[in-house]
Amino acid sequence: MRRRFVFFWLHMRAILLLGGALAVLLALTLTTYIRAEGLKTCASTESRQARREVSHLGDWESVYRSFQRFESCDHGKLSEEYSYAISRLLAHHWEQVDVLLGLAARDQEFKRFVLRHINENIPEEEAQLIIGNSRQHCPSQGEWLCRAIVDY
Repeated sequence: MRRRFVFFWLHMRAILLLGGALAVLLALTLTTYIRAEGLKTCASTESRQARREVSHLGDWESVYRSFQRFESCDHGKLSEEYSYAISRLLAHHWEQVDVLLGLAARDQEFKRFVLRHINENIPEEEAQLIIGNSRQHCPSQGEWLCRAIVDY
């Protein structure tokens, strides 16, 4: 009986050691992958700075600069604020949409950022203005944007 217990215990120890080694290997692989992908976390100072800035975004160039600086902070309350800023521009400054289209053509990540923020956080009144703008004044190179707005 003791021999079986020792045999069992040795096998369990080998399995645990192997499992630990696999866990370490997995952790190292994930760390390398995250570094390779260039993912970064949002420091609390960055988050505070982004929240102060987002309510003052009055044109597409300022939205783009904020996106470049604070992309890693785009979650939670700040994400909602980006949606409001983008909706204000699309609703009340449609004449600037060509600037958005130029920035989005050069930077696909920014294009995805804008599309991600055309969402349920947009106030209903502004949503109606945005839909009207996209239906009545859609530039030819902006079909992707107008389609995303109307389809939403």
